[in-house]
Parts: sequence; C-alpha cells; structure tokens
Amino acid sequence: MKFGIQLYGPLNNMKGDLLENLRALAAAGISEIEPCVAIDPMPGQEKIIWPVSWLLEHGEEIKAMGLEIKSAHVFAADLAGSVDTVKALAKKLGLRQVAAQMPAPLTEVSLHHGALVYTKAAEELRDAGIALLLHNGEGNCRTKFGGQTAYEKMLDLCMGKVFAQVDVGWVQFDGEDPAEFLHRNAYRVKSIHYKDFLAGSGEPVDVPIGAGAVDVAACFSLAQAREIPQLIDQEHFGGDVPHELMDICKKLNGLTYHSRANTVSYLNTYDIETGEIKTLARFDRVIEAPNWLKKRDVILFNSDGHMYSFDIKTGTETVLDTGICNRCNNDHVVSPDENFIAVSHADSDAGYASRVYIVPMGGGEARLVTPNSPSYLHGWSPDGKELAYCAFREVNGKLEVDVYAIPAEGGEERRLTAGGFNDGPEYSPDGKYIWYNSTKSGLMQVWRMDRDGGNPVQMTKNHRNNWFGHVSPDGEKVAYLSYGPEQLEPQEHLPNMPVELWLMDANGGNQQKILSLFGGQGSLNVNSWAGDSKHFAFVTYELP
Repeated sequence: MKFGIQLYGPLNNMKGDLLENLRALAAAGISEIEPCVAIDPMPGQEKIIWPVSWLLEHGEEIKAMGLEIKSAHVFAADLAGSVDTVKALAKKLGLRQVAAQMPAPLTEVSLHHGALVYTKAAEELRDAGIALLLHNGEGNCRTKFGGQTAYEKMLDLCMGKVFAQVDVGWVQFDGEDPAEFLHRNAYRVKSIHYKDFLAGSGEPVDVPIGAGAVDVAACFSLAQAREIPQLIDQEHFGGDVPHELMDICKKLNGLTYHSRANTVSYLNTYDIETGEIKTLARFDRVIEAPNWLKKRDVILFNSDGHMYSFDIKTGTETVLDTGICNRCNNDHVVSPDENFIAVSHADSDAGYASRVYIVPMGGGEARLVTPNSPSYLHGWSPDGKELAYCAFREVNGKLEVDVYAIPAEGGEERRLTAGGFNDGPEYSPDGKYIWYNSTKSGLMQVWRMDRDGGNPVQMTKNHRNNWFGHVSPDGEKVAYLSYGPEQLEPQEHLPNMPVELWLMDANGGNQQKILSLFGGQGSLNVNSWAGDSKHFAFVTYELP
C-alpha cells in the first residue's frame, strides 16, 4: 500500500538543511509527501511550513529526488482570494488536492461564513482539476451544534463541494470513534491522516502510530477497501525519522492481512465470449488462487493452509491430503497429467519460509523440490519436466527477487531474470515461453521470455500495475490482474482492494478491462482457465 508522509511532524523532528532532510526521506524509500505551504508570510516557520515562492523554486529539484507532491496543506488568511496562487502551485507540482484548516472560532456564524468562502474556492479549484479538502484539528469534533460535530456541520454547509481530510488522532481525542466516524462520512472522505495520542491523557500527548488510543486497524481496513489515500501524520519520533516512517508504513501494510480475519469469499467463473459471470459458491473464510482442472469440472484452491477441491456440478468441497504440507499459500499448480499437485508450503515460522513440494493428487507423501527458501511456485512445464517459481535470493550481497526454474525431480535451480522485482512465472501451453510480471520498466507489467530466460518482451505497457498473466490452454488469450498505480507500490499485490481483471491476445493485442471487483491477492494468483479456453475462475471478497 502506498502511504504519503505529512511533513510537519517529520521536518519538525529532523536537523539539518531542508533539502538535505528531503533527500534523506527519499533515500529511505519514501515516495510521496504532503508539505505545509504558507500563502501568507509565516516568519520563523519556513522549515516546516514552506513559503509558496520557495516551493515553486525548488519543486523540480524535489521531484527529481523521487518525491511526489500530490497534496498540500495550505495556510491562507483569505483562501478564496488565494485561488490563483494555489492553481499556479498545482500546475507546477502536479497537485491534485489541497487541504485547509477549519475556520475559527467554532461558532455558527464563523462556520456559515467559512462555508461560503470555502465553497467559492472549491468551485474555482475544481475547474482546474483540484479538490479542496477540509482538515480537522483539536476540538473540531468535540464542539457540537444540534448534536452534530462542527466538522461535519461545516462539510454539510459546503454542499458536497468540499471533501474531508480526516485526522483520526484528533477525532479520537475529541471523543469520537474514528472508525465509526469514517464509516459515517465515507462518501466524502478523500484522505486519512494517521496520528495517535496517548490513551487516557487529558492532554494531546503524541505517541507512535498504533501505540495510542486510535484503532488503527479498523481505520486502515476502511481506507484500503475504499481506496482512500492515506498519510502518516506522526509527530513523535525517537531519532531516525526517515526509517521510523518506513517502519510505520510496514506496520500499516501488515494490517492488510489482519483485516482478512472475517472476510467472506466468493468463487466465480467468467465466460470470455459472452461476458457471463457465474458465482459458484460463498465461503465464510478466505479462499484463494483457483486452479481449474482441464479434464474435470473441479477447481482447486487453498484455504487456511490446506488445499481443497470444489466439484462444480455438486457444489461440494473436499480437503486434499497434502501430507506434511499444511501451510500451503496461494502459489500452487497441477501437473500436466493432473496426477500431482505442486504446492508452496511454509515449513517454518521464520518469516517468508516457503518451499515447493510435489504431492500425489490422491494424497500421499510430499516430496521437497526446492531446498532454498523462500520459493513461490507458479508454473509447471507442459512436458512435465520443469517447475518455474519466484524466489528471494541474495545475489552479490543484495536480496533480489527473480524467476527461477528447477527440474521437477529436483536438482540445481537456474536464475532466469535479473533486474527489477520478478514474479508469477508460468509456461505457455506450447512450452516455448515463460510469462511473468516484472517492475523492470517501472510499474509492474506482464512480460514474456523464452523458456531459457532469453529475449524478454514487455507485453503490457499501460499506466497500471499488472500481475499474473495466465495463458489459456489454446494459447490464444491471457487473463491478468490489474491494480491502479496510486493504490500500492509496484512490487505489492495486496488483498481486499478494488482491482480489475484484464484480457488480451497472446501477442499483446486487444488489451481490455473486462471486470472490476473487490479482491487482489488471492483472486487470480495462478492459472485458472478451464480446458475449453472459454472460461476462467476467480475469487472475489467481501468485508463484514
């Protein structure tokens, strides 16, 4: 998941030159920032609230560091009278939205006056493609008018022209439940700020995000499901600000899987000729990665570490005997003769400890194929002789993620890719090519290479993150999963997100979106085409 960094707190805790601090943030892996910008002079605050002139002067330099500025927090005495300045800033930097503070004091008169001013500014900014957001601060949700918070009343008075940038820390401190507040205002929340305060304190004592009173997991779940941009707004740091910020991002991304605890899954099929969608079954748990057998109307999938078969005609599921492999993930394939299944099994609690095993389809002893870990299986060659998988390996002292191949009987693994993050390898039906996805060109795209790793060709080139190109049995079509570029980092493929299914010809032509759905990780990880090359299976999800 992509997170922006609201710069007020971090810059206030960093020493040194401003540009030097920004370079340190970029070097740590941060890619998006939301600065505070002063329309009117604010002497002494230039390090954390930048004058417009300074940002215009250094905007290109900041972008050259790899830092995007899509949003800015604007401080202006006369917002409506500052629209032209904001437009110029947006044009220079590529801003898509600006946030402004609530008017003060919090009286019905000030709110009505503020609403008139903000609505006028919002309409003029909208014509330039810029959204105006209202940011809440201390007391904005504690002060009530007729039982309604001042913040929500102000948004109502703006008649849908101004959107919400919700700071969940201040919502919590003001006595409201942040998750409930976000649900209540979900239709107008366009940005979420994560800030946290010490629980039970009468004063706003800043603490690291997740260490205070805010139910961060509940807020994150809603933001992820609705594709709401999320910003780290922390003001408490121990010392190494850039790396502490990246640790927060990692912790928040870890909540992706926490939010799956009560997920409902649906097993579906898609007809590429008619566009017909059929929902075969509902499951009160997470199921993932359907493999549709080519010789039978049976679909295999993983769930809770086990492999299951689902009989399409009877609608019944059966757990498969996979021996010691009871921690199977969503990377598994079936042998060409359908007598065996190869699974990726975590045989250790230590991090990403996935190894590839082969198990008889009817049950029996599991045979280890890849001693090295982690290895995530995606392809079994049509001649049955070879497996292709994604592997994390240390190469020249650096961790690289590449496509590897290994004999199905076991032996030495061969590295087939180099450069970028490479995943999802799958053999073409004629065995000549391996399809895979890679970030070599920037965003994640679908690629094809010769079976020996030669002649890599980029097959998709749109401005999206495309994953898992699955070739139909007749070799004519390729189905793949697609994320929007703003949703996550190119190397990520997370669950419980609005995503798309795309279809293209095997030569890369006729690329088209065929379906929007709520899913992602688990929806289409492995080849799920039926033997007729007209249908494929996929999984969608629903949050409680």
